[in-house]
Amino acid sequence: MQSDPQIWFQLTLLLMIAVISHFVISKMRQPMVVGEILIGMLLGPSVIGFTLIDVDLVATFAQFGAIVLLFMIGLESDLKSIYTKRNITIAIGGVVVPWVAGFAVFTILMPDAGTTQAIFVGATLVATSVAVTASVLMELKMIKKPVGQAILGAAVVDDILGMVVLAIAGGTAGGQVDILGIIYLIVAAIGFVVIGIWAGTKYLCRILEKADREAKGRGLEHTGFLLALMIALFYAYIAEVIGISAIVGAFVAGTVFSSLAIKGEFERGTKYLGAVFAPVFFISLGILFDVSGLANFIWVAIIISVVAVLSKVIGCGIPALALGMSIKESIAVGIGMSPRLEVAMIIALYGLSTGIIGQDVYSIVVFMGLITALITPPLFRLMFRGGSSKGAINSWDSPHLKEGRIKNGRGPAL
Repeated sequence: MQSDPQIWFQLTLLLMIAVISHFVISKMRQPMVVGEILIGMLLGPSVIGFTLIDVDLVATFAQFGAIVLLFMIGLESDLKSIYTKRNITIAIGGVVVPWVAGFAVFTILMPDAGTTQAIFVGATLVATSVAVTASVLMELKMIKKPVGQAILGAAVVDDILGMVVLAIAGGTAGGQVDILGIIYLIVAAIGFVVIGIWAGTKYLCRILEKADREAKGRGLEHTGFLLALMIALFYAYIAEVIGISAIVGAFVAGTVFSSLAIKGEFERGTKYLGAVFAPVFFISLGILFDVSGLANFIWVAIIISVVAVLSKVIGCGIPALALGMSIKESIAVGIGMSPRLEVAMIIALYGLSTGIIGQDVYSIVVFMGLITALITPPLFRLMFRGGSSKGAINSWDSPHLKEGRIKNGRGPAL
């Protein structure tokens, strides 16, 4: 079996670039995700002109990185504090306001684009990038704080609702809304979360713990972790099949296992996997962006990006404030829900490939996704100054993985 050696060279190059970017960003005391995206943009067609030989392969590596990240975040989350009325209320506000605001502002800025494209642009402002949000929360050591749990829980619900909004926007391309398709997606998404959690906590956790004990009795150390990862990938597969994001499935699997006594072993394993695959995910997103497509629409893109952030701060912040959170926490929730990034890119690519939007609107949406992802970490640092350790913030060095730390600072032993 032969493969193009250039593929392995490119993956080697991406990881080497990730290491270099980490050293550079550590001097600037910025989150690693910011450096990885910016390095990707510098490498891409906008500056150096680097292109990916096998986009599909790198995209698969990148997607796996996002799945591993969300699985690990799920492991560190409190199941009962994620799926609450508060988070659902915040998520609904974070869907309605951005969708309406995006539609209205785009219609004013580009009236000739038509109603269908305006509806679609509004839809791209809805879904939060759970991967970026979760990464930033871990980087700033806020994942287990009340505000972090509120952001993460609302972001997951928001992502599910975002898929419903996408179905509605996609249905308008033919001049009508596919009501049956929307109803199916809503029922499937709710059913997946409910059944996934019920089956996981009632049966899969018991099976996994029993298998882990049996394996360790025979000298097999990593069987439990392999089974947990297998289940996470299966959940991701089911989520993708029914029409919601694979990363939502991985997150649900993580929350299912979050109460297990052996979850520390899973956290250590996913930490190493994430250290390899997550940089590929974020760098490749930067590489795929071509700024030349914005030549005639840069101000439209900037305004849409501002609306994207403000609409989340208003749409999520007001419900959070009404539900008893402080003003600072409410604003933090809105900012935490602002990143779009890979979600916006996925939706934009879908719209472009199906003919719903043109190349100009595609570039605007991708720009918005990148900008919202890049400004969120610095905004969080300003709001929660002193909440992170010195140097760069490493999303794979979670303070909650205490079991895996080694005194010499070289990290956990698997």
